[in-house]
Amino acid sequence: MELSFLHNSNINFISKRYIFFTLSILLALAGAVSLVLRGGPNYGIDFSGGILIQMSFAKPVAMDEVRSALLAGGIQGIELQSTMMGTHSSIVIRAKKSLMNQDELSSKVKDIMTQKFSGNELTIERKEFVGPAVGSHLFKQGMLALIFSFLGIIIYVAFRFNSGVWGAAGVMDIVHDVFVIFGIFSILNKEITLTVLAALLTVAGYSINDTIVVFDRIRENMRLMTKETFGSIVTKSVNQTLSRTIITSLTVFMVGLGLFFLGGEVLHDFAFAMLIGVFVGTYSSIFVSSPLVYEWEEWKRRRTAEMFQKRPGRK
Repeated sequence: MELSFLHNSNINFISKRYIFFTLSILLALAGAVSLVLRGGPNYGIDFSGGILIQMSFAKPVAMDEVRSALLAGGIQGIELQSTMMGTHSSIVIRAKKSLMNQDELSSKVKDIMTQKFSGNELTIERKEFVGPAVGSHLFKQGMLALIFSFLGIIIYVAFRFNSGVWGAAGVMDIVHDVFVIFGIFSILNKEITLTVLAALLTVAGYSINDTIVVFDRIRENMRLMTKETFGSIVTKSVNQTLSRTIITSLTVFMVGLGLFFLGGEVLHDFAFAMLIGVFVGTYSSIFVSSPLVYEWEEWKRRRTAEMFQKRPGRK
């Protein structure tokens, strides 16, 4: 039995589509303006380059103390990873490239750690540099992953619904979600890392799944409600799937909240992107993708009517 809490809802989403189209455009513009003013996204170490230092301590050290000491010393874009090797505590420090050169940055990190943990024997086990060329390669690979996923979705949805327009609407829905997340990260000056990119791909999969559920109901109702207008069919279909959409979104949102507050610093940005993505993805599957299909079908209907009126012999 289907779990439901919105019985017989009859919200006319189609009549309010231009309000939500405007809201989506404003969100996208806000993100675009922020990206332009900041000179592009705030890339993390994975994309911009930086240093990686692995150091061991004779006695275990708290990760929060390491992070706060580095931040107080002016080291930005920090990623930490802790491992235990016997009785020794080993920490991998990844710091974002700054105005200092790599040797100066590495030396400063070592000095900060030596001063902070002066009574704890420190040994440098590994030191590596992540160059911008590697970051550029990772960024291109990430963007290719997004583009190929979009193409795959268009082909799949077009095949399933016998129309490339439905696939294009689904992809526009995903592009909308991804760009809004990018924009919010830019407005808040949060870093774009490989972890965030993984969250974007996860959001893309979640969003298109929600959209296809609505599209399936529209297609089914088109066969059952032959006397209804397409606008009425879309409205009823969205209302019929509304309960399922909200329950699924709330479930995923609660998991995201758990990761955000309990997952630690490493998962913080991933969870934040997921929380935005769940909200925006739910919004777009209701207020963006279905109304876009409606606009296309209405345009086809008007064009067919105009061509019929222009046929020879008709006045």
